Parts: sequence; C-alpha cells; structure tokens
Amino acid sequence: MATISSMLRLGWAAWYTMGMCRKAMLEKALGADDERVRELTKAWADGLTERMHIEVRAHGVDAVDWSSPCVVMANHQSYLDVLALYQALPGCIGFIAKKPLFSVPLFGGVMRSLGCVPVERAKRAAGTSSVKAAAARVRAGSSIAVFPEGTRSAGDRIAPLKKGPFLLAQMAGVPAIPVGIRGSAALMPRTNSGIRPGVIEVHTGQPIPLSARGGAARAALMDQMRSELCRLADLPAID
Repeated sequence: MATISSMLRLGWAAWYTMGMCRKAMLEKALGADDERVRELTKAWADGLTERMHIEVRAHGVDAVDWSSPCVVMANHQSYLDVLALYQALPGCIGFIAKKPLFSVPLFGGVMRSLGCVPVERAKRAAGTSSVKAAAARVRAGSSIAVFPEGTRSAGDRIAPLKKGPFLLAQMAGVPAIPVGIRGSAALMPRTNSGIRPGVIEVHTGQPIPLSARGGAARAALMDQMRSELCRLADLPAID
C-alpha cells in the first residue's frame, strides 16, 4: 500500500508541476515579466511541498549574505533537490540546465526568466562557450545553482566533482557557496519509483572565496568544496 501511495503522489506531483508550468508559459506569452515567473516558481515550490507533505528545513541560510552574486554548489541525490533549494534559499536562483530544454516553445522563455543557463555537454567547445555565458550572467548580478557531481547519486555518498562548475566560479570571479542536502533520496530515490512524505534538510555553509586563477587553484577549490559537501550533507566521499 505504501508503494502504491508513493506512486500516486509521483503522478499527482507531475500533474501539478505541468499545470504550474503551463500557467507560467501562458503568462509569459501574454507579456508577464521575469519577476512574475519567479513568483509562480516559488508558488509551485510552496504548493508542491504542502501537497506532498514534505517539510524543508533550512539551516545556515541566514548566515550568508545573498545580496552579492554567487555560485551555489549542492550535492545531488533526487529530483526533489531543486524543489528543496527553491524552498530553502532566498529569492529565485537560476540553474545550469541542458540546452535542448531551451528549445521547447514557451518553456525556454520560462527557463530564461528564472535565470537558467543552457549548457551543451556533448561538445567541448560548445560547453566552454556555455560556461562563459553563465559566468557573464553571474558577473551581471545573477546567482546560479549547480550540482557539481554532475548526476544524482544513490544518496549514500558525495561523488567526485566535475570541473565545469569551478571553472564557472573562476570565470565569474565570485565565491562558491556549499549546500548539503539531506533526506531527499529517501523521499524520492534515483529510481523515480514514487514520492514519500517526510523531511528534507538543507544545510548551507559559508562562501568559499577564490584564492587564485588556474588549474591548481581550481583543484584546491574542488577538494575544499567536496569536503564541505560531505560535512554539510553528512555523507562520505566515495568514488
């Protein structure tokens, strides 16, 4: 019965998400500004957590100055991680997203209104160009969130981190803020077999400033970030 219930929640969450997405696309097509799209996104996060009986508990968020642009780096173990970040963090930050999503009529406009940046992963040159575009957006004042592990884990580890997010932080010249997410894998595992009610904790650490440019500094930043994500998410580093 619990499995059936979690599967029904997953179906209902998909229906609700699509409904809110259609609303945002329609309003954007009718001339809504970016702030209105962000309001609808926050409303989606509030509505979905309430309907799924998910509580997001934020820790350490108030100790960070969010008035300056930054690159938020969080561990990734569930599709609910995006929901948790929208609930826990102030404002409505953009995400690094796959480039094909921006080609979907109307939906691409919603993504851009949220400050999301397209990334082309298949081609190295295109990927570097995407990182430069994302860095320019951050320098202009927009904070961006990224999952430096690159893909969802099973919720039992912090996997090795990809270089791209750290190159982005270096190009943008802004600090990287570590965020450890706990509990999301238990509520919606990587198998996407359902959604369960429960608690997700979002632990925000102190910004890690850039000490220098270049590969050596980037490697040091990656090591420090992985250590912080392990601490904040209360998970081991496992390759």
